[in-house]
Amino acid sequence: MSIEQQKPYKYFDTPDGQDTFKKLWCILRPTALVAFGISTCDVMLYSHPKGYLQTLGRYAYVGLPIVGVSTAFVCTTNLAASLRKKDDKLNWFLGGFAAGSVFGVWSKKPMVGFNMGMFLGIFALIKKTAVEHGWTLHPGDDFKTVSRAAWPATPDFTLTAERPRNWTTTKS
Repeated sequence: MSIEQQKPYKYFDTPDGQDTFKKLWCILRPTALVAFGISTCDVMLYSHPKGYLQTLGRYAYVGLPIVGVSTAFVCTTNLAASLRKKDDKLNWFLGGFAAGSVFGVWSKKPMVGFNMGMFLGIFALIKKTAVEHGWTLHPGDDFKTVSRAAWPATPDFTLTAERPRNWTTTKS
C-alpha cells in the first residue's frame, strides 16, 4: 500500500499507552483550530486589545489553556495506561481529571479545578464506555445530513433558474 492510499491516523487505531505522539498530534490539530477560533472571537468581540503585543498575549492567554487541556488529557491517559499496563476506564478518568485541573490552574481557583476535573473525568468515563460498547455520542465525520427545510442550504436566487429537463409548457 502506497503512502497516498493510507488512511489518516485516528485516536482509537491503537490501544491506550501506545503511539502517544500520534494520538497527541491527532488531537492537537483540531484543538489548535478551535483555540484559534475562540481566541479570535475573544479578541474581536470581547477584550479588544490595543497593539500587536497585547493581541498576541490575549491569543496566548485564551488559546494555550485549551491546547494544554487536551495535551494533559492525552499524555495522562497514555502514561497511566503504560504504567498500569491496562487499557481501561480508570486511565480515562485520570486523563479527564488532569484536563480539568489544567483549567483550574488557568482560572487560579483550586475548587474550580477540582470540580472541572471531576466533571471531565466522569465525561471521559462515559466516552470510554461508549467506545467500548460501540455507542455513538455524536455523529462521525462521514455523517450525511439532508436538508428538508423551507430554506435549503444552497438556494438558487437567479432570475433565470434552469428548468428541469423534462419540463414542457403544453401537452401535445
